[in-house]
Amino acid sequence: MNNIGIAGRLLRVNLSKKTFITEELPLEMFIEYIGGRGLSAYYLNKEVSPFCDPLGEENKLIFFNGPFAGTLVPGNNKINVAFKSPISNTYSYSLAGGHFGPELRYAGYDGIIIEGKSEEPVYLWIDDEKIEIRSAANVWGKDIKATDDLIRQELGADHNIHVACIGPAGENLVKYACITADVYREFGRGGCGTVMGSKGLKAIAVRGSKDVAVADPKGLMELTERAYAAAAQNAKAKIRRLHGTNELVEHINNAGFLATNNFSEGYAEASKIFEGASFRDSVVYTDAACFACPIACSKNCKTESDRFGNVQLEGPEFETLALLGTNCGLTNWEDVLKVSEVCDALGMDSMSAGGCIGLAMECFEKGILTVQDTDGLELNFGNGAAEAKLLEMIAYRQGIGAILAEGPVYAAEKWGVPDLAIHSKGMAFAAYDPRGAKGMALTYATSPKGAHHMVAPVFGGEMGAGTRFEEAGKENMVRGTQLNFAAVDSFGICATCQNGLPRPDQLAAFKLVTGYELTEAKMLFNAERIFNMERMFNVKNGFSRKEDTLPKRFTQETMSSGESKGQKVDLEPMLDAYYAVMGWDNNGIPTLETLAKLGLDK
Repeated sequence: MNNIGIAGRLLRVNLSKKTFITEELPLEMFIEYIGGRGLSAYYLNKEVSPFCDPLGEENKLIFFNGPFAGTLVPGNNKINVAFKSPISNTYSYSLAGGHFGPELRYAGYDGIIIEGKSEEPVYLWIDDEKIEIRSAANVWGKDIKATDDLIRQELGADHNIHVACIGPAGENLVKYACITADVYREFGRGGCGTVMGSKGLKAIAVRGSKDVAVADPKGLMELTERAYAAAAQNAKAKIRRLHGTNELVEHINNAGFLATNNFSEGYAEASKIFEGASFRDSVVYTDAACFACPIACSKNCKTESDRFGNVQLEGPEFETLALLGTNCGLTNWEDVLKVSEVCDALGMDSMSAGGCIGLAMECFEKGILTVQDTDGLELNFGNGAAEAKLLEMIAYRQGIGAILAEGPVYAAEKWGVPDLAIHSKGMAFAAYDPRGAKGMALTYATSPKGAHHMVAPVFGGEMGAGTRFEEAGKENMVRGTQLNFAAVDSFGICATCQNGLPRPDQLAAFKLVTGYELTEAKMLFNAERIFNMERMFNVKNGFSRKEDTLPKRFTQETMSSGESKGQKVDLEPMLDAYYAVMGWDNNGIPTLETLAKLGLDK
C-alpha cells in the first residue's frame, strides 16, 4: 500500500548509545490505529514494561503525529506523546498543539521514539535527514523561554525551527513537569517533562523542508474551505475566538462546580472578573493561533502592577485560570497572570501545580501547616505573591516545595490528611467538581492517566441536556465521549476545532489525504481498541476497580452553596453500569471476549 499523505517513517533515538535509526511506518498502521494517540499506545504497550520505573532507562517517550500533520486539514496541529507516568504510575499520554508536530512531518517523520538515558545533558536536533545529539550544557538550568532562544540562536535563528523543551522543573524531576513547545504549547499532564529530564534530554529541535503529498489535493482544498466557513458560523467557535477557553468561567461558576479553594466550594462571586468578556477587556491585547487553526482561541495577555511590574504571556487558558487561580482563592488578574508566568517559565503542569498548592493552602488555613512548615510563607487562599514564590520552590525542590514536587498524594499523606488530596490515580483534578456534573465522576475515575477532563469532557453535554445531577445513564455518554476523543486525539485534531470539523469531515479528510476510506464503524472499532490498550497497560501493572476512585470530598461531602448545593457522587453504581457497557468485568478488567473482539488477546 502506498504511503500517500503520511511520511511513512519514524525516528528511533537511543540516548544511551547516542544512536538513531529510521524505521518504516506503513499506512496500515494508521488504518488500524488512526495516528497519534493510537500509535503511541501501540508502541508503548509493545516496548515498555508496565512494571518499569517511570524515571528509569526502560521508560520511553513515544511521539506520534496524526495522519493529517502538515496538511490543510483545519485544526490538525496536535502531536501526542505516550509514556509511563511518574505521578500516577500508569499509562499516560499528552498532546500539544502549535507548530512542533507539523514541522516534524515536514522533516519527514510521523513520530519519534526516545529511549535510553544520556549521562550528560543533551538536546536532539532534527534537520530533515540530518540528525544530531548535541550538548545541552549551555541551556541546562535555563527556563523555557531562554532555552528556546538559545537553542534557536545556536542553530541559526531560522523561524522554521521549532523547539520542545523542559525547564528547571523537569531537570529537577518534579513529578508533574511538562514539555513545552514553542514557549507556550505544553505537553501538559502526567509528568512527560519529568521523564524527559530523567533521560538527560533538555530539548528536541526540528526543522523540515519536505512537501506533504495528499491523495486528492482539490478535494482537500474544498473540504478546508467548507470547514473554515463552518467554523466562522459555529456559535461555539465564535465565542472561543472572542474569549478563548475562558468563555467557560461564567457557565461553570454559575452552575456551581468551578474548582474553588481546593474544591471546598464550587462558586466564587469574585470569579465574575474572570468571565470571558471581562477577560477580553481587562488583559487581552491580541489573539494567537496554532497551525491550521480557523479559531485562534489562544490570547496574548498582559498586566502591570506595583507588586509584579509588567507581566506578559500567552494565556492563561481556562484550566490554568481555574487550578492556579480560583482553586487557590485568587481574585484578580495580576495574581493569575503572575503565577501563570512563573509556572510556564519553569515548565510545570499548571493544573497539577494548582492542585498541590490548593492542598497546601487548605492545610494552612486549617492550621495543619504553620509558617514553620511553609518556610515563612503565609499560604492563605488568595495570596498570589506567596503562590508565585511556592511555584519556584517546587520547581527547585526547596523547603516545602520539595514535598509538593512529589505530588498531592505524597504531600497529603506526609501531612496526615490523605483525604484532602484532590486526585484520581495520583493525578490532580481538572476544573470541574463532579458533584455538579456527575458524568465527570466517571471521566476522572476511569481515565487511564488519572483525573484528566479531556479523556471525556462530558460536562457540556450534561449541562445542555439538563442532566448534570443525574447519575443513571451516564455510562453511555462517557463511553461515547471516550471513544470520540481517542479517535480525535489520534487524528491529531484540536478539540476546539471539532466545532468546524465534525466526524463526517474527519473521515472524509482521511480519504482525501491517504486515499483510504476509513468508515465510521472502523474508526470507532479502532478507538475502542486504543482505549482498551491503555486500560490493559494499567491492568498488567495491578490496577483494577480499587484504583477507579474519587476523594471522599466528592462521595461523602455535599456541596454547601451555589447551584450545585446538596450534591455528592454515588460512584459505585455508576462504575457497575460503565464496566458493563465497556465489556469489562465487575473488577474493571476487560473480559477475554472483549479482548478477542479487539484483537488484544494475544
